[in-house]
Amino acid sequence: MFCAFIVRRAFRRKPAVKSDSILIVNTCLVGEFAASAPAMHEIIRRSKGGPVDLLVSPPLKSLAQHMKGVRTVYTAQSVFKRESERGHDSEIPLGQYGHAIVMRISPDAYRMLGSINIACIKTGLSHFVKYGIHMGWNLLRGKTPKSWREINFNMVGEPQRHIPFDEIFSFSSAEYECVETLPALQTVQKKIFIHTGPSLSTNHWNADEWVELIKKLHEVDDFRFIFVGAKKDEDDYQYIYSRLPFQIYSLIGQINLVELALALRTGDYFIGVDSGPRNLAHLVDLPSITLLGPGPHMYTPPNPRDIVIDRSGGHGLYQRFFYKGKNRFIDHISPQDVYGAFISLLSTPC
Repeated sequence: MFCAFIVRRAFRRKPAVKSDSILIVNTCLVGEFAASAPAMHEIIRRSKGGPVDLLVSPPLKSLAQHMKGVRTVYTAQSVFKRESERGHDSEIPLGQYGHAIVMRISPDAYRMLGSINIACIKTGLSHFVKYGIHMGWNLLRGKTPKSWREINFNMVGEPQRHIPFDEIFSFSSAEYECVETLPALQTVQKKIFIHTGPSLSTNHWNADEWVELIKKLHEVDDFRFIFVGAKKDEDDYQYIYSRLPFQIYSLIGQINLVELALALRTGDYFIGVDSGPRNLAHLVDLPSITLLGPGPHMYTPPNPRDIVIDRSGGHGLYQRFFYKGKNRFIDHISPQDVYGAFISLLSTPC
């Protein structure tokens, strides 16, 4: 987190602003956006129809534009500066705001805020500090910390609650129809979406393990396995595809973030590593299994039905950022572990 408290220093003394408009600043990645979307919805709901604008990182713009109650979506680079953000120009919010609520900020967004006339700004500094202490303590104890979703609700002063996807977002019939016509989705089979590509190498599960798992799941029922992800995940898919005696399908690099969310809504199950797509699966409430590497694990599923497989014991900060050798925590997860979790998920009422 780019130090939230310095945002206050970006504001010189300016004339008082009389406006009921709100700017939500949330320049994060896909997983964080999915975890914070319900809390943003609460801010929009409490605005009682007042104009609400968003400032997000470029890859999130298309999805953010579909949030109900949002007037305009602007963009600023995140602190991560991922490849998906390259080639996108920042867009400075226009006009003036009565309130700005900073949920996640970057140097680029920080510079923008210094040029915008805002009467009152609220940051999550106190919540971030408390959460940092809480996370550190739980890492020492080998416990899972509170979810990032809950912290976002705390920041806006609301108790955490489940908010259906359709209550947060709105899409046109044409957008749904476009996704439904994708060749990979043309089936009466139950669909299992799979994502193998994590943002960190320590969260990557061996491709041979995926091959063995998919063979086991294929024997359970006539599932259609559909792989999703970015272009960098194509190598995993091609390796797995070449070692299976039956057909599997790919949407890797073929769809944007909006189409991914809508595609996941057509699915029956999701299996994947810790990543943005798995958080989107949680957001659309798709029954899921997540394979975790080293901690801390901030993004726990909001639905208790979903299964998380974790062999880190809540530890692993060193391995997460520095250790690149063998014997990683995620290597301790076997195909049989995931298969057993899936059988359990099948027997759990949705």
